[in-house]
Amino acid sequence: HIQEEIVLPKVEVTLYRKHRYYCKNCKEIISPKGADEIPGSHIGPRAKAFAAFLRFGIKISERDVTALFSKAFNLRIAASSIGGFMDQLKSEALPIYNDLLSALKKGSFIHADETGWSIDGINHWLHKYSNKKICVSHIDKGRGQAVVKKMLGDKYDGVLISDFLSAYNKIPTKAKQRCLVHIFRDLDKVMEYWRDDKEVLSYCGRLKKIFKDAISLYEEYKGKEWDKQYCSRRAHLDDALEDFDFPNPNKRILKRFAKRLKRHRGELLTFLYERNIDYHNNHAEQQIRPDVIFRKITFGNRSLAGAENHSVIMSVLQTAKLNGIDPIGAVEKILLRSP
Repeated sequence: HIQEEIVLPKVEVTLYRKHRYYCKNCKEIISPKGADEIPGSHIGPRAKAFAAFLRFGIKISERDVTALFSKAFNLRIAASSIGGFMDQLKSEALPIYNDLLSALKKGSFIHADETGWSIDGINHWLHKYSNKKICVSHIDKGRGQAVVKKMLGDKYDGVLISDFLSAYNKIPTKAKQRCLVHIFRDLDKVMEYWRDDKEVLSYCGRLKKIFKDAISLYEEYKGKEWDKQYCSRRAHLDDALEDFDFPNPNKRILKRFAKRLKRHRGELLTFLYERNIDYHNNHAEQQIRPDVIFRKITFGNRSLAGAENHSVIMSVLQTAKLNGIDPIGAVEKILLRSP
């Protein structure tokens, strides 16, 4: 643009001379960049932050984002530009993502879960690690022990709460808590299928009662001091699980439960020995739910770069939500490199 000072009445010249310029080609008044604008960018940080929130928070397509901007704000943006916004945001937020992961590993517990993912039609896995204040996403080609070790390190000095995936079996931790809700679901399915078999119903009913009694004890003493009565009842439940009879070996489905109990014997009642530990993995499932919805809409990512963008941006948005922070404002500050 060829710029020159706009000709205004003398009274207004002092107000506008330093701030506004007139373009002969566009016939418009043009303002220089303000303090809260991104250098070298024609789209402001607020618009980019809102686009990121629409894309990953509301989970709408890039074309729908551009349509909304055009209709609601008269701001015309090419759909391909949204991907560029996400690349820029990922680059600025990557140090924060690494800090979140480091802080998560210093916490007293971590919820872990995973779900299937697709990158350009190739099967991958989305892993989610979180506590009540931090949520970190990671997309990887595998779901084995190597991925868990890469994210959590050689040893985690806290309680790892997860389902019964074998990838978590050999990860050194202070303690582990396996999700009892998964056990209840499997027991209910077995009792429904074998509803006429008294031996199966007796086995499943006794096992459910032990865990329900443990949960009742946990709920009764939540927020209270653990007295002698608590310790005595806890020891009784521990003994009941230790002395639980093995089922008829001819019933393969019960044999499977017996193997699971034996393998994870010390990981089922951890919530009675460690404070503020859940007996279920519902928190991880709640944190991974937005990714599952995103996957239904987009069918995953088209590239590794898009998968990296998803991991970093979703981690920032979900962590902001867990802490009651405005996600759009948080992303805007990241783009402006605010402290």
